[in-house]
Amino acid sequence: MKLLYIGNKLSKHNRGQTVMESLGPDLEQEGFTVRYASDKKNLLWRFLDIVGAVLRHARNSDYVLIDTYSTWSFYYVVVTATLCRLFQVPYIPILHGGHLPQRLQRWPRLSRWVFAHAYANVAPSGYLYAAFKPLFSQTMAIPNAIPIQEYTYQPRDTRSLHLLWVRSLVPLYHPEMALRVCAALQRHQPCTLTIIGPDPQHLQPELEALAEEMGVSVTFTGKLTKAEWHQRATSSTIFLNTTRADNTPVSVIEAMALGLPVVSTDVGGLPYLISHDETGLLVPSEDVQAMTEAVLHLQQHPDKAQKMAEKARVHVEKFDWSVVKEAWIKLLKS
Repeated sequence: MKLLYIGNKLSKHNRGQTVMESLGPDLEQEGFTVRYASDKKNLLWRFLDIVGAVLRHARNSDYVLIDTYSTWSFYYVVVTATLCRLFQVPYIPILHGGHLPQRLQRWPRLSRWVFAHAYANVAPSGYLYAAFKPLFSQTMAIPNAIPIQEYTYQPRDTRSLHLLWVRSLVPLYHPEMALRVCAALQRHQPCTLTIIGPDPQHLQPELEALAEEMGVSVTFTGKLTKAEWHQRATSSTIFLNTTRADNTPVSVIEAMALGLPVVSTDVGGLPYLISHDETGLLVPSEDVQAMTEAVLHLQQHPDKAQKMAEKARVHVEKFDWSVVKEAWIKLLKS
């Protein structure tokens, strides 16, 4: 069975790894033939590469998979869906991005053009499933997958504050908030922060200046491989997720799999991933004080933090590819 997979494959350009760079190879291991577009860094060249790939390969594909975000790349989706409809090729938007529900409201006609005619709309979170299912009946829930056997669970002693933040350094993910939380915590006791991720918008110098101004003990590692950041995580005790909008971030799933207690903002799909006070702690977006207090709570109650982490690991085991692949195979071979 042949698939054409449309999305952003940009990790070689110092960007974070996207879902297509894990889902595509996983599907190949199950016997699917997968073509990809695009790995072009320049927006115009990427657009032309995607259009060219659809023109060349869509009619010879059984399905076209389309990673669908709420940013400017949504217009790639519109063009791809239009061409697929013209060629009568079934296409499957894979929904990402915490702002997609807002896009449905702001551009209802354009959204219907794309999603109402899809073979299926795949929602990796309960958040997007709840937003799309009432409008588009062919929406189905298939979570993002991780190879759980590659994630060694490690108990953490939260009495020592060694914070970890993993994401691209962009304003949407708000790394500045992690610095401010660490600064607030340092007023009470020693605290360190490690920030891991690519810097596509060159924010690191600004963040380093802010850290120096506040006296924050922070290490910026830049982009690391998964194995490298997992190794770094062995010396961390609490994971921070400070994003302003999100769906179901793989980095948070990975942190839960590794045994790191998670403190996250409560935006988008995070409340569907994390049960507050059960598998992690949720705080309002932009609320430095609330996140600081949540970290202190884990420090003051290490036994509770450990139980939370244990429940979180059990919860994310359902994201293992051995489980998730059954839904994909059923969808694509039905």
